[in-house]
Amino acid sequence: MIESWEEYSAVNKALDELVGCVVTIDEIKQALKHIISAGGKRTRPIIALLSGKLCGGNWNDVMNLALAVELIHTASLAHDDVIDRGVMRRNVETLHVKYDTTIAILVGDWLISKSIELVSCYGEEVIEEFARIGMLMAEGEILDVYSIKKNFGEKEYFKCIESKTASLFAFSAESACKIVGGSSREVKNMYEYGNNLGIAYQLVDDLKEYLQLYEDKSSEFESRTLPMIYEEKYGFEEAVAKTLDHIKYYSKKSVDALSIFEECESKEKLLKMVEYMTRHLLKNQRCKESKVVELLKSF
Repeated sequence: MIESWEEYSAVNKALDELVGCVVTIDEIKQALKHIISAGGKRTRPIIALLSGKLCGGNWNDVMNLALAVELIHTASLAHDDVIDRGVMRRNVETLHVKYDTTIAILVGDWLISKSIELVSCYGEEVIEEFARIGMLMAEGEILDVYSIKKNFGEKEYFKCIESKTASLFAFSAESACKIVGGSSREVKNMYEYGNNLGIAYQLVDDLKEYLQLYEDKSSEFESRTLPMIYEEKYGFEEAVAKTLDHIKYYSKKSVDALSIFEECESKEKLLKMVEYMTRHLLKNQRCKESKVVELLKSF
């Protein structure tokens, strides 16, 4: 769906131009071409562009922000793949497989540094907030990695996903609104939009992984997620039902946050983004359990 949007094309064009024009050593440049050309949904930068336009600006006002959030997200993926020993992402080899672990780690570091350079044009407040988000993402990933080694329940799970995932969604929407001069109320609501969408999206992602792993009992869990926590308490079917209830709840909160804005194309697309990142991603999920199939269909 979003692949047909002009914002998606604009982000990809800007990323290609950035990689093409950047002055760096060949090893970095080749790795950048590999990881950027692998593509992706580009949801975070698209949210930044749409939020900036919704709050009275235009793409040019927030394009550096859009690129920065995509680069730091890409860096986190490169590092995550090393941690998880992943071999494929977006149907291409991960950096540490294509090249080596050293390149994967250091290109991730380079991307983080480049993202900071990109947001530096917006002033001290945005830079400080961006730095805080980077630290939160790292903290969330640590919580995730060590979730199987410590007492990790529902409270810890939500702290983890708010840090590692929702924080960057919230930053993308909130900071775009700030940059273009949105009111304090608009800034607050854009934060709520992004934060709740990020939580809902991570719940969807974890539920999809849980259902896939449930079908393959030989798989090993890399971390504890909400469906797993609920299964221990309530059983498989109830775990799915309760997780879906949370997805509905946070999706609605994200949608409701946009109610203060007048109807326009940017608002319509931001609303569609919620649909795309929740119901759309779940609608083709397979499962052998008939009751779960019905739950997914009715979502």
